[in-house]
Parts: sequence; structure tokens; C-alpha cells
Amino acid sequence: MSQLPSIPAPLEEARARTDAVQRELEVASAELGLAHGALERHLPPAQRHADVAWAIRQNAVLERKVQQAADELEQVTELLEQAQQAAAGTP
Repeated sequence: MSQLPSIPAPLEEARARTDAVQRELEVASAELGLAHGALERHLPPAQRHADVAWAIRQNAVLERKVQQAADELEQVTELLEQAQQAAAGTP
């Protein structure tokens, strides 16, 4: 009876953690987008003084950064999946 090669535990754990972090980043990105939209819609330009205007701009910047991090993490997850398949001996 042949035995399938096992996937190293650290590799499996790394993939599971990246999946979890990616989901959290995607949720955070969506929440930032909703918050930014609400600020843009409900705060008239005349009331967007220095701090508030900065916060609105910064919120948009952070939304993009969180989305970029989620995209990069998705690529890392794909690489980990490929490494898992290689370790298991599947193409």
C-alpha cells in the first residue's frame, strides 16, 4: 500500500492563516469603502474643513492600501497552494 506524501504542517498553517487574513482585509476594505461613501454623500463640501477633508482623503487612500494588501495576499495564498500541491506530489 503506497502512502501519499503529507503536506508539512507549517505550510498548511501558513495557507490557512493567509486565507483568514485575506478575508479580514477584504471585509475591512469593504467597510472603509462604505464609510468613505457615507462621508462623501452626507457631508457637504462647505463643511469639509481641514481635518475633516484630510480624513476623507485619507480614508480613500487607506481603502486602496487595504485592497492592494488583500490582492497581494491572494497571490501569496496561490503560491502557498502551489507549494502544498508540490509537497503532496500533485500537479
